[in-house]
Amino acid sequence: MTELIGEVVLLDRENGNYEQAFVYEGICEQHIDDVERLWVPQIKANLSRIQNNDDIAALHIQDFHWNWRAKVTAFSRQLAYRSFALECGGQTQGLMYVNTTKRCRLEGQANQHLVYVEYLATAPWNRPSLVGCPKYKGVGSIMIATAIQASVDEEMQGRIGLHSLPQADPFYRDICGMTDLGVDSDKQNLRYFEMTAEQAMAFLNQ
Repeated sequence: MTELIGEVVLLDRENGNYEQAFVYEGICEQHIDDVERLWVPQIKANLSRIQNNDDIAALHIQDFHWNWRAKVTAFSRQLAYRSFALECGGQTQGLMYVNTTKRCRLEGQANQHLVYVEYLATAPWNRPSLVGCPKYKGVGSIMIATAIQASVDEEMQGRIGLHSLPQADPFYRDICGMTDLGVDSDKQNLRYFEMTAEQAMAFLNQ
């Protein structure tokens, strides 16, 4: 089941106008269809340019192997998981899965509950590394704000955590203001970021 939970705006970089966008809880068949019909062909077109893993990193498509249909099948019956989608212009612009059972690592809030962002992806046409002029600005920020709101809903005061794909490290550290806890050898050497309640409120108010 999909439920509209918020209305926001995204900046259309092509014309400089703001467009109305919609945040939904629950990833539905239409969202998966958009991924398979629109996202995947564009990503595959870029994969043809790739010679090695460094090229994958440079193009910011380390999530190219994610199968969102399989994720929905795997997580839809698990109460610990919540899913979200962002639509704008009649198309899916972002998708996210969060886990509500994880605990904090950061000193000062260690072992308190947080919302952990398991998967977050934006449509390929919004990625500067893939297209000369990305379509929409703000998709990632809205998805993080949605994760924070989910944390508030779960009475976790906005605390969130995630492991970042390398291309997103500066976004989480510099734009979102999350605390970088370094490389996690138990998670494919990805960097782990965590956000305190205070950081969450600062992000929402910026």
